[in-house]
Amino acid sequence: MKAKTARRSLTAWLVLALVLATLSIGSIHPERAHAYTAGSLIAKVSTDKARYNPGNAVTITVKLANSTGAAVNNGTVTLYFKHLENELPGTSQVKTFSLASGGSTSLTYTWTPPSTDFQGYAVEAWAKDSAGTILDNLNTAVDVSSNWTKFPRYGFLSIFPSQTTGTSNATVDMLKDYHINALQFYDWQWKHHLPVKGSTTNPDASWPDIANRTIYKQTVVDYINASHNSNMSAMNYNLINGAVDGYGEDGSGVSNQWGLFNDNAHGTQASVPLPAGWATSRLWTFNPADTGWQNYIIGKEQQVFDAFAFDGWHVDQLGNPGTKYDYAGNAVSFQNTFKPFLNAAKAALGKTIVFNNVDEYGRIPTAQSNVDLMYTELWGARTFSNVKTVLDFQTGDSGGKASVFPLYMNYNYQSNFTDANPGYFNTPGILLADAGFFAMGAQHLELGDDLKMLDHEYFPNHHLIMTDDLKKRLLNYYDFAVAYENLLRDGLTNTTNAVSLNGLASSTTSDANKVWTFTKAGNGYDVIQMVNQLGIANTDIRDSDANKPAPTAQSNVSVKYYYGSGAVNSVNFASPDYENGKTFQLNFTTGSDTGGAYVQFTIPTLQYWDMVYIKKSSSNQDVPLTNPGFETGNIGGWTEWHPSGQTARYGVDANDAHSGGFKLYFWHTAAYQQSVHQIKTGLANGSYTLGAWVKATAYGGAPTLCRMEATNNGSGDVYTNMVVDGTWRYYTSTVTVSNGQLDIGFYVNSPGSTSMQIDDVTLVKN
Repeated sequence: MKAKTARRSLTAWLVLALVLATLSIGSIHPERAHAYTAGSLIAKVSTDKARYNPGNAVTITVKLANSTGAAVNNGTVTLYFKHLENELPGTSQVKTFSLASGGSTSLTYTWTPPSTDFQGYAVEAWAKDSAGTILDNLNTAVDVSSNWTKFPRYGFLSIFPSQTTGTSNATVDMLKDYHINALQFYDWQWKHHLPVKGSTTNPDASWPDIANRTIYKQTVVDYINASHNSNMSAMNYNLINGAVDGYGEDGSGVSNQWGLFNDNAHGTQASVPLPAGWATSRLWTFNPADTGWQNYIIGKEQQVFDAFAFDGWHVDQLGNPGTKYDYAGNAVSFQNTFKPFLNAAKAALGKTIVFNNVDEYGRIPTAQSNVDLMYTELWGARTFSNVKTVLDFQTGDSGGKASVFPLYMNYNYQSNFTDANPGYFNTPGILLADAGFFAMGAQHLELGDDLKMLDHEYFPNHHLIMTDDLKKRLLNYYDFAVAYENLLRDGLTNTTNAVSLNGLASSTTSDANKVWTFTKAGNGYDVIQMVNQLGIANTDIRDSDANKPAPTAQSNVSVKYYYGSGAVNSVNFASPDYENGKTFQLNFTTGSDTGGAYVQFTIPTLQYWDMVYIKKSSSNQDVPLTNPGFETGNIGGWTEWHPSGQTARYGVDANDAHSGGFKLYFWHTAAYQQSVHQIKTGLANGSYTLGAWVKATAYGGAPTLCRMEATNNGSGDVYTNMVVDGTWRYYTSTVTVSNGQLDIGFYVNSPGSTSMQIDDVTLVKN
């Protein structure tokens, strides 16, 4: 499909929409627009779990707090459920409320998503007054996945004080709102070689950890239970090869003959010193390939699972130890011990296994092992393109496993503060880092405890905290990562398709003062990622000194993308920095030059991160329709219908056409029914996508039916209901033709004062 040449340019509409602070791109009449204040009514939209198994119901809570300055009587909050650019037909839900100025309340909804595994959905909440005027909107997201390792959103818990069950539940609930679907229980254990204190049937009530902090069993148990209640996995942390002072005399049975040594005569066992005042002076290290050590420590981990309901083992290491020897004097290739150890642990325990490749050390053996995902703690100066290269290698080496990257933000800056007197994270640096991680298809391990963020490799260090503004903006990023997970990290492959940003410097290698662009393709989409580093001289993701400025924001950016083969059906824009991450469909034109076939369009804004996803068909299989945009100025090629005894209630005019010069409309102040149809014959049997731009507006009561129809196709009628909100929206439906024809129609049954506007109808053979 080629978009028609618009009489009124998209850019002009975008500017108007931004000035009016409305919710959609060029889709609300100025006289109908309401300059709502975001957050003035909808305080929060949240789900009851972080992840949902296929078939599970989702409970969604919308918290309202009325700061509009006036009472709202008989207002409504409507939820819409979307997968990528498509609204799920027949799923919207509406509830009515009345709320005094300054008042608050909550509305609860229940929705059962499609049972398809590993799918992300956006949930849009729209609040209106009794006249249908938009007051506010906010999003959340839903991940339907049978396990967490496909789309990991890993968090942590590192503080286990004596506290109430309610406090533990509230801590986990805060992380659940960010859709964190697994938690690493960091330094929860007693000793590395004796993780459980007491018996497996009756662990002690408390114990000192390695730093001499007191860990309370009930808090560990409560955190595990709270995690499971939110469908988060609880991961027990322990080192692959560590023991504390006195291991040879404490009755554990650990033998120094399993150790790693600094010389080939087992004179000095290798160890790592620890701070003064900790429970051990150092960690003594062992050979993970030694079967004696393997059997011992894996047995101790089995005792952990017998005593506590953990779901997996997060296995840590201390990085490259240099040349070390076993007790017999043989040199040990430490990284080559990882695969046999991890495979043995997986086989013996039957649990989720995650292993830390510190600064990529041992990455390839780990990728070739039976770990469930890749986890690589990053050190040193790292640019986005450098990390993406690591990600791509890990994806290839591991056969497509997901990647999590711990990287400790504002690392130098945090040393100026303490837990008792903390500083604040630098918001631009955090948002830019997460933009890059999410865009490339990885996850940044960063959130944990009572909504703290990591600034140090010792997780209980909380020298820096987030501002409320950063917490709010980061929530948009995590919602976005879930809603679009099938584009961000669901097996799409890199392409070399060229992207040009008219008038803006860009780079495919994340250079300073340029927009970092890269492209992927798969599942019928081409995806363009744009991470804004304009005005950013320091490309180190870590922003160690916490002085990275916000990138220089852009508006109305013209994009030219060389898409290769196939046909462009739609161009979709979404950003976590714009309108809560909603998808907007953009007008576009196509053409070709010496660089090949291209599509051009304009994105409304580029702040930190924009994503454009282009729906394509594998070849140019557009099915020609007669007068699809009503550019003849009449309904030529279409047949209208209305009930006997009623006058026709349709017309074609030039007012507010979606594009081009004309559009079709239905309208009357009295009750009416109206439809138009076009029967397309001579079709090859198979799957088709029907699409159209429709704007439905209720100036009075809501219509009984307002829909796009695909019928008489031999395989069952398909109806797509319209959102009646005065917004131009793009609707699609997939229909199977088995009799060589398709009846395409649009229908409204209105109590009066309902307008239905139709433009740019398309039909594509899939």
